[in-house]
Amino acid sequence: MHCITHLGHAAALGILLSAIPVAGIAQDGRILGQIDGEVFDIAVGSPDAPDDGLMIELMEFSGGAELYIDLTAHAPGKGPYDAIMIGLTFEADGATAPAQFTTDMLVAAEVILIEDWPDPNTDPSTIWLAELDRAEAVDIMLDLTTDEGTVSGQFSSRRFCLHEVENDDFTPVLQNGGMICKGGAIEFTAASAGLDAPAAQGSRAVEVEILGRLEGMVGTDAFEWLTITRAGASATASYGQTDDGTVHLSLQGHSPASANFLYQDVLSLNIWTQAPVPEGESIPVEVLFVVDGEGPMPRVFYTSDDGEGQATATIWFLTMDQEEDRIELEVEGRLCRVEGMRPVEGDCINFQVRGATEIVDAGAPF
Repeated sequence: MHCITHLGHAAALGILLSAIPVAGIAQDGRILGQIDGEVFDIAVGSPDAPDDGLMIELMEFSGGAELYIDLTAHAPGKGPYDAIMIGLTFEADGATAPAQFTTDMLVAAEVILIEDWPDPNTDPSTIWLAELDRAEAVDIMLDLTTDEGTVSGQFSSRRFCLHEVENDDFTPVLQNGGMICKGGAIEFTAASAGLDAPAAQGSRAVEVEILGRLEGMVGTDAFEWLTITRAGASATASYGQTDDGTVHLSLQGHSPASANFLYQDVLSLNIWTQAPVPEGESIPVEVLFVVDGEGPMPRVFYTSDDGEGQATATIWFLTMDQEEDRIELEVEGRLCRVEGMRPVEGDCINFQVRGATEIVDAGAPF
């Protein structure tokens, strides 16, 4: 099955000049998480599945390079899912060694959950698929050389959606005209042969560069958040624009007063609009406030997308495609509580946030 491997991407390139494998099957690692209340923990590297493990491959072509990372864990009959597959694609301009790739070069990510897959040599009939463009949070750490490497990360989404599989094509399964989806998150860590898998990301020391600041109230509590960049990870304040004029503005703020800077009291703002971006007008915004997000999924968070939740943003100043791009904005509305990916009825609070930050060009959002 080649649904998330480099093989499909390579065929699409057309101008491929060389394919250089840089690492082989992983011997250490695990994928754990919780999807719609179901918990799983699968070791990487099954002796019954020859394609299990971590595969890292570099593709060089005229004008650039792409790095593909595929991670598969297969354990039929040992949990709610027989297998989990993760595919990551990174792009860089010019000749780029594996050790030079960083998270801000991530252009595609897919997570596939397979409930029934007793024979990995045949396609499963259905899968649950989540992709980068609708993810709530993605955090990847890379440590690669020319012939070995480690990778770890977290991926959370409310849109793991059911698809039928036929000849490597995925077709959404519809119910009453809509897709069938569930929410959750995974955490993964893996190493190529001869290396130890890295520790979970929540235990890492954090060194950051500050891009900007946000401040405001969530319920009756006052917060300050920092937008940041850090080694091996993408900036938490960014923008992207497609050829048809769709603009995505993404801000993620981390609270310096939190007990866990990366994963607790995290504020996430996502704005989708059309160019030119209106200034001084109220526009819709997706808001997520993660109270406790360490581990394989955000355990407790507030969102503008459930129940009475709603939010609007007013952009007072915005520059894109300049020497230093910035945004100043104000966001307000109402957030509703979710625990274990299930809404808590009647638990909604008001919020108001404003601030300014440098923003980084992340390329086209999809």
